[in-house]
Amino acid sequence: MKTITLKNIIYFVIFFAINSFSQPQIEKREGVVTYQTPQNVYVKFVSTENIIVNDTLFIFRSNALIPAIQVKFLSSKSVAGERINNVSLNENEPVFAFVKGVEKKEEKLPGGEKLDSISTIAGIKIPKKVSTPKNYYGRFSMQSVSQFDNVSNRGDMQRWRYSLSFSADKIADSKFSFSSYINFSYNVKDWPQVKKSIGQSLKIYDLGVSYELSTKSLLWIGRHLNPRTANVGTIDGVQYEYTFSKYYTGAILGSRPNFSDYGYNAKLFQFGGYVGRTDSLKSSTMENTIAVFNQTNNFKTDRRYLYLQHSNDIIPKTYFFASSEVDMFKKVNLVGKNTLSLTSIFFSVRYSPIQLISASLSYDARKNVIYYETYKTLLEYLIENEMRQGYSASVYIKPFSQLYISANAGYRFQKRDAKPSRNFGSTISYYQIPYAKVDGSISFLKLISSYSEGAQVSLRTSKSFWNDNISLAGEIRDIKYHFVNNPNAMHQLIAGLEMSIRIPFNMYASLSYEGIFEKKNTQGRVFLDLTKRF
Repeated sequence: MKTITLKNIIYFVIFFAINSFSQPQIEKREGVVTYQTPQNVYVKFVSTENIIVNDTLFIFRSNALIPAIQVKFLSSKSVAGERINNVSLNENEPVFAFVKGVEKKEEKLPGGEKLDSISTIAGIKIPKKVSTPKNYYGRFSMQSVSQFDNVSNRGDMQRWRYSLSFSADKIADSKFSFSSYINFSYNVKDWPQVKKSIGQSLKIYDLGVSYELSTKSLLWIGRHLNPRTANVGTIDGVQYEYTFSKYYTGAILGSRPNFSDYGYNAKLFQFGGYVGRTDSLKSSTMENTIAVFNQTNNFKTDRRYLYLQHSNDIIPKTYFFASSEVDMFKKVNLVGKNTLSLTSIFFSVRYSPIQLISASLSYDARKNVIYYETYKTLLEYLIENEMRQGYSASVYIKPFSQLYISANAGYRFQKRDAKPSRNFGSTISYYQIPYAKVDGSISFLKLISSYSEGAQVSLRTSKSFWNDNISLAGEIRDIKYHFVNNPNAMHQLIAGLEMSIRIPFNMYASLSYEGIFEKKNTQGRVFLDLTKRF
């Protein structure tokens, strides 16, 4: 990829967008990685309501919110999806979905009563007393992960994680709103160190207040995680957005959180701006966004980049999405230059000719992002790192309401690879199997790369009781891999059991176990989750 040098590059202030502030409120919904295969990542949520196939899930890395998973399969409490950009994930790592709330239009009577708040007595319509709509959302969860094996106690550990999120819209009928998201996690073995430096375990991702200046403009102050700025992450400072006609534009002035403990660090100053336009054509929409962002370290330019995003569903039964990042700054021999260099490009298209069939195709090419001040000791390695490219395709067929069949394939490569990596697999799911009345699925996956070749077969079943208030699930996976530089093949049998229950007062609890059985070694994990919504 050639780099083009530009003179007098003029850029304006901030980050990109997914949905404008004037649209329905966005809910940050947190899940956790339960297990992984070479092809899919499985994430558990308290509820997957309003999450749809091909949605993007995010993780936090290097003080930024990074696209990590594209949803491919859904159940009431969990999703399975493909990794984006071959991102590495850890089991029990938090994963985030940004779900749009559904804005309900309510008809009213001439007196102001809501149409759905009327009862009938002796043929006479009598308005009921209507409660005030809920304008706040909160969630508190407590999770524990225990790990053990039969070889030694070195790998044994217990990790606790507490999470609190709370947001309130137009507090006391004012123009002020509030948003927060806080985590506290630690390994029991590390508790003495945690008490000495609480900031290493306590992470505040969101803690801000907004003020609605008008129906078209909004101001955020504090630490705020904005769904419109997924490529930037958490921002400490001031954010402003203004909408007019079909356009929206915004600006930010602030800093990034500290790298070591996620605390406040004014030396990581950043600023930027974006502008976008949304067009409608009958029932179809098209949205285009362009953004520029400048990030610094010790007030020296760390990264400056351009972000472009496009989405549309103009072609009938087709959805298209594309995005790209172009770096605008480069440092050679300690001298900064204004340049344009393609860092990433991604596009995906989904086609569903009828409700029972859906097919998708995506392409992704990406180089490592270079932060010239933060990683200046690694610049030589990073600059030489070449672009990774990959294709993926999938087909989903639902012959009837209870049967679901999918097939997928992927192809990824770099120039220095001995041979490209390839994968393909298929899953067959059947809901409410006759007589047993359980849900079941069987899947197969084959992976071939320059250093390994293997396959996996898995069988999963689940059953719900008492109006889905209690559910049980079990899974068995058989994994076999051969490695180029190791004559010994890896053979694992993985078994898992899970029980979840909905408790009164908007509470949810789950307990799961996963065992990994090899010829000589055995490992196990126990996961406990208790969640309260309010």
